[in-house]
Amino acid sequence: MKILIVDDEQVSRMVLSRTLRALEYMVDVASSGKEAWEMYQAHQHSIVIADWVMPEMDGLQLCELIRGQSHIGYSYLILLTSKYEKQDRLTGLKSGADDFITKPFDRAELSARLGIAERIVQMEQQLRSANERLEVKRRQEIEIGGNIQRSLLMARPPEDVKAFEFAPMNLPSSQVDGDFFDFFVHRPTVVDVFIGDAMGKGIAAALIGAGSKTTLLRSVGTLLSSSSLENLPSPKDIVQHANRTLATELMRLDSFITLEYVRFDAEQMVATFVDCGHTKIVHWDSTCNEIHELSGTNFPIGFISDETYGEFSVSIAEGDIFVIYSDGVTEAMSPSKELFGIERLKHIIREFATESPFQILYRLRERIRKHTQDGELQDDFTVVIVRVGLSTAEWQHQLRVFPSRLESLSEIRHMVGTLSEDCGLVKIAIDELQLAVHEAIANIIEHAHARDGVGEIEIFAERITEGLEIKLLYEGPEFVPPESVTSQPVINTQRDGGFGLYIIQAYADEVTYGTEDSGLRFIKIMKRKS
Repeated sequence: MKILIVDDEQVSRMVLSRTLRALEYMVDVASSGKEAWEMYQAHQHSIVIADWVMPEMDGLQLCELIRGQSHIGYSYLILLTSKYEKQDRLTGLKSGADDFITKPFDRAELSARLGIAERIVQMEQQLRSANERLEVKRRQEIEIGGNIQRSLLMARPPEDVKAFEFAPMNLPSSQVDGDFFDFFVHRPTVVDVFIGDAMGKGIAAALIGAGSKTTLLRSVGTLLSSSSLENLPSPKDIVQHANRTLATELMRLDSFITLEYVRFDAEQMVATFVDCGHTKIVHWDSTCNEIHELSGTNFPIGFISDETYGEFSVSIAEGDIFVIYSDGVTEAMSPSKELFGIERLKHIIREFATESPFQILYRLRERIRKHTQDGELQDDFTVVIVRVGLSTAEWQHQLRVFPSRLESLSEIRHMVGTLSEDCGLVKIAIDELQLAVHEAIANIIEHAHARDGVGEIEIFAERITEGLEIKLLYEGPEFVPPESVTSQPVINTQRDGGFGLYIIQAYADEVTYGTEDSGLRFIKIMKRKS
């Protein structure tokens, strides 16, 4: 154990130093409080023995500085003093001293007091190590919960449904919670969408959310099996069936689910809602260019086991926009503690109502990022935007978020391929862009996110005159690639051989690496039409 001694008297320093070394301690020596403080900052000492009375910086001031370093481990502080008064000792204790040794010191007493100091320092170190292990387990729990969210709670939007256009997104906060959403396609013109939020946070909420989503889908299947295609089970019957299944267990767990269940029907041109204590749906009515807030009066799932749920309907028209979201959107908080609020959400929808759902989602994400100044979200950002009919205007921007896992690569390649076709890229250019993006994502997962799949990758696609630009945004260490990779590296079994960088540079028309003002790293890959 290393001890730092500080005394402005040379003889006292020498005697104390020799005594401590004879007791087999490692010793550093300082002749002033200022010198001792510099030495302590460079090499934290477990025990500090300081003379009380010194010029410039005395022992009390040194104690106060050391106690102000709360981010490092505990040091046991002993003051050397000839002061005997009770008030003097109280002053020393208030400054952070743990013990006092009277000058001239007795060797046996010094050894005994150092034994106490060692025990206390070792106990603190053991406690700190235990807390660090608990923190590791807590982070592991968050990672498990995050995997549950990504794997079980969030769904891909339905494809080949021409009557509606869907844009979902989930951005997890620093905490894992129980947000979930899914789609159920009855036929190309009738689609159910539901979004829910399990009370609480952590892995428990994620598991409750996963179980609730499964129960809802099972309720749909159960009721469909006893009905005809022409007479689908109503949304309220589906929710009621799920509540009967879940309520007893949720009440036992002292939990509940807020839920928004919506059926979009392009045959009858009507949307039917069952609102169970969830956030208000925002509806852009394209026929009168007005914004409406839609909400019901039902209790959340799990409040009453025999609750009778009601539903309400609104007429829909081509171009109508519906935004279904969790409270993490409107409760996103600025550094000054101001909520984003529903009025800002409505303003964005009103401003960009003629654009595609993915463009609206992009605008919303950017406004919330600006509002929070890229601070941590306090709750999950979960949104599903539904447009009645397909957008007639060409999209300019699209934003998707994927978990930083190798399993995401297939879906990312599919996204890049679809967007490339929309932008008019030829087949070989599409293949090359998919390969370049694939390698860039793999590098992010492998290096920036340390292979453990923790984190997200935002993929921002922009249609440009020349073709398509893909920007990959992620958190992690800065990456400075070599200026050029002019020759193909030797292919071997090592991923760090530079082959991925060679592919990116060879198959992209332009590649840029950098850092956003927000601190997010990015890789921007551009591919021309010809």
